[in-house]
Amino acid sequence: MSPSLPLGLGPLLLLAACAAPDPEELFNTLQVEIAEDGPAASLALAEMADLAEDRLDIAVPALENEDLTDAIVGAWDRGVDVRVVTDVDRSTDAGVLALQDAGVPLRLADGAVEYHDYAIDTAVSWPSASVTMSHAFAVADRTRVVAATRAGDDAEGTRAVLHIRSEVLGEDLLAEHNQLFGGADASSLTAFNALAKSVTDANWIYPTQTDARLQMWFGPQERLVKRIVDSVYGARASVWVLSGDLADEGLTRALQAKAASGFDVRVVVGADFGNHVAAISDSFATETPDVRKTVVTDASVVPTLVLVDYALDRNGDRPKARAFLLSHDLVSSSRLYYSTTIPTDQLIDGALFVLEDADLPSDAMLQLLEVVQDHRDRAVEL
Repeated sequence: MSPSLPLGLGPLLLLAACAAPDPEELFNTLQVEIAEDGPAASLALAEMADLAEDRLDIAVPALENEDLTDAIVGAWDRGVDVRVVTDVDRSTDAGVLALQDAGVPLRLADGAVEYHDYAIDTAVSWPSASVTMSHAFAVADRTRVVAATRAGDDAEGTRAVLHIRSEVLGEDLLAEHNQLFGGADASSLTAFNALAKSVTDANWIYPTQTDARLQMWFGPQERLVKRIVDSVYGARASVWVLSGDLADEGLTRALQAKAASGFDVRVVVGADFGNHVAAISDSFATETPDVRKTVVTDASVVPTLVLVDYALDRNGDRPKARAFLLSHDLVSSSRLYYSTTIPTDQLIDGALFVLEDADLPSDAMLQLLEVVQDHRDRAVEL
């Protein structure tokens, strides 16, 4: 005969078993934050480090922000399993030196690349400065994620920050981080010059508790700029682009083709316009007569945001709107330009997040729209 439960305990257990589940534990949650500058974006990652109890994985393009460095060291000191990846070209950042002094596991990624290009039968090479770590994310305890268009630095300029709680998305980000920390980054090529990194964004769509569906893609193993080019061609109403630089021939043709067909196409670039490949940026400036082009010169960092089909279409209907958040500028999808090596998204470790609204624009989409509009208001004709 089984022992009886203490008086009153049975009903309490029954109530606990029937209690409504916490929605936060059942769905992918998403919140968009607009950070006014580098320290604000870095603080979002630092707060994630402060919350970590068991594991913390961080990838950032720079480690010059003191708050973020202190938070990472603090997590390490209290016994959290910490792994950090940053760009080898930022090896003298104060944060890198502090992590090394504290013994925090750190990987300096994205060094120089050199190989023989069989298509043109010659050796080609890129210095480490042209092989870029643009990831800006932190994953705490496998489920809590903060991802930014840029973080870790103290430069001026707006950043878009995503706060996400998702076991599935967290695991996909961790798989990407595992590659980077293990040495498989954008500089890792096979004997045939193909990228050695694996595709780890196994889940194309992450439904959220908001009206927006979330997608995530990793470069260079996924062609991030090419995805944006394809979306431009598929636009039904409008294409609004914001980026520090624009140096991609395919994107230039796509934007002009849509604008010439009567679509609302507007581009705002930053003070870095022309710094990647001047000849390609010049072709955008001179060969897109139907695109409305402006430039912002009062900030050193301009986030890469592309809003597709926010406006109503020609029939007065609202298409499915999409917002593309890219962790680097819109640079060339090709490694060579007339046999000359150029900065390319094939040599950039980064991420593309896509928000998709099936109906009215979500709050997240409206926040990103405000960023684009703010830069438009400050811009002058290109």
